[in-house]
Amino acid sequence: MHSPDRRRFLQALVVAAAAPLLPPARAAAAPAVSRAHFPQSVASGDPRPDRVLLWTRLGAPARAVRLQVAEDADFARLRVDRALPVPEGSDGCLKVRVERLAPGTGYHYRFLLDDGRGGLVSSPAGRTRTAPAPDADAPVRFAFMSCQDYGGRWYNTLLPLLDEDLDFVLHLGDFIYETAGDPQFQDRGGERAIVFDDLDGAIALERGGQRYYAARSLDNYRQLHRGFRGDPVLQALLERAPLVAIWDDHEFSDDCWQDVATYRDGLRDERDRERRRNAEQAYFEYLPVDLELAEAAGADGQRLLPVGRERLFPHVQLWRGLRFGKALDLLLTDYRSARPDHPIPEDAFPGALAYDAEALQARLPRLGLDPAQVRPALLPYVDLADPAHAPLREAARAALLHEGTEAGLDAPHAAARADALAAGPVALPVLAQLVDAWNAAAPAGARLAPPAPDGLPHGLPWLALGKTRSFGDLGARYIVVQETFDLFAALRALDGPASPYDAAQRDWLAGRLRDSDARFKVVASSVSFTSLVLDLAHPDVQAPEPMRRRFYLNLDHWDGFPAERRRLLAEAFDPAGGTILLSGDIHAGFATQHSDATVEFTVPAVSSQTLGGIIEHSAQGDGPQQQATRRLAAALDALIAQGNPAVRYAQTRRHGVGLVRLEGDRAEARFLELPEETCRQRLYERPDAVAPLLRTRRFAFSRGDMRLREG
Repeated sequence: MHSPDRRRFLQALVVAAAAPLLPPARAAAAPAVSRAHFPQSVASGDPRPDRVLLWTRLGAPARAVRLQVAEDADFARLRVDRALPVPEGSDGCLKVRVERLAPGTGYHYRFLLDDGRGGLVSSPAGRTRTAPAPDADAPVRFAFMSCQDYGGRWYNTLLPLLDEDLDFVLHLGDFIYETAGDPQFQDRGGERAIVFDDLDGAIALERGGQRYYAARSLDNYRQLHRGFRGDPVLQALLERAPLVAIWDDHEFSDDCWQDVATYRDGLRDERDRERRRNAEQAYFEYLPVDLELAEAAGADGQRLLPVGRERLFPHVQLWRGLRFGKALDLLLTDYRSARPDHPIPEDAFPGALAYDAEALQARLPRLGLDPAQVRPALLPYVDLADPAHAPLREAARAALLHEGTEAGLDAPHAAARADALAAGPVALPVLAQLVDAWNAAAPAGARLAPPAPDGLPHGLPWLALGKTRSFGDLGARYIVVQETFDLFAALRALDGPASPYDAAQRDWLAGRLRDSDARFKVVASSVSFTSLVLDLAHPDVQAPEPMRRRFYLNLDHWDGFPAERRRLLAEAFDPAGGTILLSGDIHAGFATQHSDATVEFTVPAVSSQTLGGIIEHSAQGDGPQQQATRRLAAALDALIAQGNPAVRYAQTRRHGVGLVRLEGDRAEARFLELPEETCRQRLYERPDAVAPLLRTRRFAFSRGDMRLREG
């Protein structure tokens, strides 16, 4: 049986604002602000014309807290002044939806608590703003951001936003990172390190011989949110403007899909519904996300927004829309919760076939292709099921059994895998490697030779897409051969385009875009629609000969769903007119002209390691491949721009945030960027030190002319 906090983790209260109350006859002394009592400060979220959600967290147990909402900073003209019960089992978090507010209006709010000595202490005072009425012709100004890792990193990129007058802050995901101490990109000690209190409830992982942990338990995820929300600059930003948030992968697990993690690259089943629900529970406790949930009456007559464990994955509908006057329809999408697995399995055996000769013969004409046209992209293969190849089958099975055991499979699974793979077709280059492994241990009389390629059928094996070893992300999620993946994706789409959106979300998005009369439609996506193609044949890279090809950098993004991306652009984004895509996750900044009607801005990371830094860090050692990787990192900006003519701007070595202003028919987007080393030092008390380092990139366009103009 679940404990109470796991059955029903948070009930958001609903209160109605009244007409302004008369100020008191004599002003009372303002209660002292106590961040000790409110250690994560306050926040507001999801503003509508008539309501907004308010949030705080208490640092110690309390039965009740008092909420005040006012029209003025002195809290003289109160709209709400009400005692509220603190929900049990919510880690001290309290969410309150305040209704019957005026549209397009700023409000001040605070929470008051009995200090135990007959007085009151106050949370920091927050400012929020309701959305303009749908027919109001008001300008809209907002920030957008993504990827704020905490381990050893500081949020200096947020400092310039504290001087901006914002209608809201849009967070595109990776609000937290689920790992603590990952040696690839996080510090393991120091002021910004997080060490899980519930270590037994965490997942033990290893990288480069160093152990680190990923969150699994509810306590783990809550601790991450508490830590990240303890940052004073992040608190200051959320005290100034409402937050609108969607999630990406690190709120749950890196490169996840549905409730499946990818740490083990297919070595074991990583589906974990309980872990996913723990992540979602902590997310909804700590972020002021106002979902449309069934309402219920509480015992004291107050209306509640009940959320229970049973309503979490796979039942949560995070996607939603917010309207801001005539200027903006903001469509918030969910890329992770319903998406299928990555198109190339991480555990794919490179020699196995995605499509054999018979399947290609049947499918290629449906794409208008002659098999002879694609033959250069295919590889010969040997069907080991043929009795004539029995010796080769046994050799392949022995080598595959050894491979599986060395990778970490237990004996039964390694044997079953070897039996299955050795009983089917295997690409000739991979079979040759298996035979070489057999021959290295076999006596001279038992050595074998693979058949000659002449006369063998040709198919599309995983090797041709860049998969060079089983149980790995290269050639699966990352660094995939463009030419052969394009062919694979087209063949796959004949069965219907795979989509990260389920039918309900896809229909909602298309319908909302079609029916909206807002001048601009902003589609918020946690990952980028921009195709990232790297031409490693470029002379600046001097890559080893086998790598001199064009590759997709990241199939965890929309490059993994090319048919669905084309359909959305052609059938939803472009016809709507004035479509702006905002995205994150990739730790780099891009401005992309998808068409004459659709543009995209992919925001760099607030603090997470930059894309260029990640690639440079991966270049270990001094061999030719490592040297080529360093050259790739140095030339990355130019290569991305050259690989996709739609990219108007690319930078991969700076952190930053974005700003958007919509006024009338005019739109402006800006990137505010800082050098990547800046996040390694705390500049919170020296904001003047940030200004000389800040670089701004500005893009202007209009509803009638969506062509990006920089300057």
